[in-house]
Amino acid sequence: MYAPFDNKSLYMEDSNLSRNFLYACQSGDLSRVEKLVSKHDIQDWTHFRHTTSGDTALHLATREGHLNIVRYLCENFKGPDFRVNVASRDTKRPLHEAAQFARSDILKYLIGKGADVDALKRADWTPLMLACTKTGSDAYKCIVALLEAKANPFLRNKDGWTSLHLVCRSGDENAFDLLVNKFVERIDDRSNNGRSVMHIAAFHGHEGLVNRLMALNTKLLNARDFSGSTPLHEAVKGGHVSVAKRLINLGADIKAKDSANQTFLHIAAIIGNRLEL
Repeated sequence: MYAPFDNKSLYMEDSNLSRNFLYACQSGDLSRVEKLVSKHDIQDWTHFRHTTSGDTALHLATREGHLNIVRYLCENFKGPDFRVNVASRDTKRPLHEAAQFARSDILKYLIGKGADVDALKRADWTPLMLACTKTGSDAYKCIVALLEAKANPFLRNKDGWTSLHLVCRSGDENAFDLLVNKFVERIDDRSNNGRSVMHIAAFHGHEGLVNRLMALNTKLLNARDFSGSTPLHEAVKGGHVSVAKRLINLGADIKAKDSANQTFLHIAAIIGNRLEL
């Protein structure tokens, strides 16, 4: 269970208290938080929210990486039961914040407290999807922890992107290997506009992922999205000459035309890319 954002539940009679409490949690000032709780006999901190976003103290402390505050909010109040899954105005949960900002220690803690690993925020983004938009060791730890907690890698956001699509955008090769080793069939998934993982890796200039994808499925090399574009078209659109050359060396069809009857050279001319083949 979680509670949706409810403007009527705010302690509107004391906006200063709300502001001070939220600021103390965002700053990681546990001593100040404890003083406010004691002085005002705060029983339910979920009433304190930012007016526009509906973010609670747990959202803010998680975003800023203050595990001490997160523990305090989760362990020192009798209610409400939904607090670990408390939702902001756009239905974003603290676990989404932990994943988006690669707070691996907090993410593992929230999972241990029963956070919903497949919770959807607006636009159908899961914590796993958000973790896959980041790179580096902490983001990787978040992905590992979410998968170990049985997060569903097959879910799609409103644009039809899976977690693997998002890894191919971020370019983290370790995260890519992790997902593909567990769910190799995901490399054939297409987004709502027909883009493959190869289209995305090429557009964002991730040559290492292009090589990995070719080793797994050569049919991706000349795959077409719904506009007729191939990964070669996309590499040129993204301004990644080295990736375009690599695709050509791998056997990309240089005569392929998109739905506008354009080859990759037409696109290069339009955007001003100089390709020396």
